[in-house]
Amino acid sequence: MVLPHLQLSRRQWIQTAAATTCGVAGGLLAESFVVAPQSLSQTHLHIGTPSLSGHRALRIVQLSDLHLHDIGQLEIQLLEAVTASEPDVILLTGDTISHKNGMQPLSEFLERLPPASHQLAIMGNWEYNAGFTPSSFKDFLTPFGFQVLTNESYHLEHDSSILKITGFDDLLAGQPKPLRTEKNDDADQHLVLAHCPGTRDLSQKLLATPPSLILSGHTHGGQIAPGGFPLITPPGSGSYVSGWYCDNGPPMYVSRGIGTSLLPLRLGSPPELVVLDWQLRQLDS
Repeated sequence: MVLPHLQLSRRQWIQTAAATTCGVAGGLLAESFVVAPQSLSQTHLHIGTPSLSGHRALRIVQLSDLHLHDIGQLEIQLLEAVTASEPDVILLTGDTISHKNGMQPLSEFLERLPPASHQLAIMGNWEYNAGFTPSSFKDFLTPFGFQVLTNESYHLEHDSSILKITGFDDLLAGQPKPLRTEKNDDADQHLVLAHCPGTRDLSQKLLATPPSLILSGHTHGGQIAPGGFPLITPPGSGSYVSGWYCDNGPPMYVSRGIGTSLLPLRLGSPPELVVLDWQLRQLDS
């Protein structure tokens, strides 16, 4: 069977190319505005070697860059996923809201979180932009069982091991400050929370010894990252976008976060819930 040879005029070629371009652009817009912002992904991280003595790993959930303005489909998915993970620790690593009108949805969201033994938070640049101070943010979160860390540390014990968690103030709107030397600090591991990943580049000035791990957010993975290549990252990102960074400094994981900033779209960078199972080193008995 011989197929007929199609001959298109110049106008027909232009019309065909234009229609194809519009179709591709429309598909990308639909993906950016409708599909990607609602497509929650989960990243499971594992640190340490499983204990032969049967000690259970500490389960940590990181919620970053919520930018809450209502409780929609994405937030319901997120709450269900957090509940299913049965966390020991829930971390809010900044930018929970974008404006003061997000306080009520945030309150509702926090009320619906599952119970956890430890709930900690740090501030991001958008909490400051919304009018919060470290003191007022602490007052807001305390009724929901969260402790706000501003250039300070929190110690928790899990299966006879001690994890120190340090939260630094936001790099852009706050003032990260070196920690005061603590005597008799017998923590097995040290986790640092820093909203802006660029804080990693200051870790030698802020910390006496390198931490075991830094958890960060802020970048949204570029938010608009066709093919995985971000068009732009916000100030405070440094050279970091998302995922693991283990060279030239302490290991750091940068979450893509949950919500969107400035524009309600994502492309090539879906929302991310981070679930971390950490097998802490055991203290000598």
